[in-house]
Amino acid sequence: MIAIPLAKKIAELFLILFTTAALVKGGVLKAEHSRVLSKLSLYFVTPCVIFNSFQKELTPEILQGLLVACGLAVVFQALFFLLAAVLRRVWRATEVERASVVFTNVGNLIIPLVSFAKGPEWVIYTSAYILVFNLLFWNVGLSMFDSERAPDLRKALLNPNILAIAAGLIVLFTRLRLPEPLALAFSDVAGMIGPLSMMITGMVIGGMTFRGMFANRRVFGVIFFRMILASGLAVCAAALAARVLPVDRGIVMIALLGAIAPSASNTNQVAILYNKDAPYASAITVLTTLSCIATIPLWVTVYEALAG
Repeated sequence: MIAIPLAKKIAELFLILFTTAALVKGGVLKAEHSRVLSKLSLYFVTPCVIFNSFQKELTPEILQGLLVACGLAVVFQALFFLLAAVLRRVWRATEVERASVVFTNVGNLIIPLVSFAKGPEWVIYTSAYILVFNLLFWNVGLSMFDSERAPDLRKALLNPNILAIAAGLIVLFTRLRLPEPLALAFSDVAGMIGPLSMMITGMVIGGMTFRGMFANRRVFGVIFFRMILASGLAVCAAALAARVLPVDRGIVMIALLGAIAPSASNTNQVAILYNKDAPYASAITVLTTLSCIATIPLWVTVYEALAG
């Protein structure tokens, strides 16, 4: 069972998160330091993780796995968009709430979990979900906050993660290999992703008050819709795919991890940009991240039982 190793890794990462939050509360660090670390993660560490995962021999199995992971990501996102449309009508969900249900933190949290539970060589399949996420978020996602905004495919394609995927695909298909010192540098930087992402979130939590996180009681509804309802739909779809598709079930599970992750931190950044209740968006990100301590191992266990 992979749920147990995942639970152990999540506990390890959250120990780093709570320690960092305590340092902020104690005045050793400041919450605004997270901005610097966020840029370091976005523009340096995460691209290294993604690019490093493509340093392998291309096989028909890897190519098939990438296509399956990409296809599953599209299916999951379609389910989430449908759910968000329903919530807009029956729950009057705001832009922040709908984006928080649709888009997940597939990069910072899921990459270290996949690397630990399955091995660094499996991160390549997480890249498929990251590709779908970025293309949708920077086009359809932004239109949630500004209906008059034209799609910006250029911005989506120039995202550092997308550029890392493009460079990785070139290396994969041309069978190029980096010189050993450069390859080791990429590998060492990639190993920072888990602790760094938890430090960033810990700084955000440390800068928030307990009352501030629960200022808007609708946050409990968002947690339910993102971590329970949307994740449950994804688990059912993944279990069906694992039974039908002639592919390693581990690849299906990696795509599923992207779908059952907490709300994306990008939502908070866009909420700031469009003046759409950024404190509420930040609270959603923090609380869904905290709740995944329990929900991710639970949903992985359910998936393994349903997939057979």
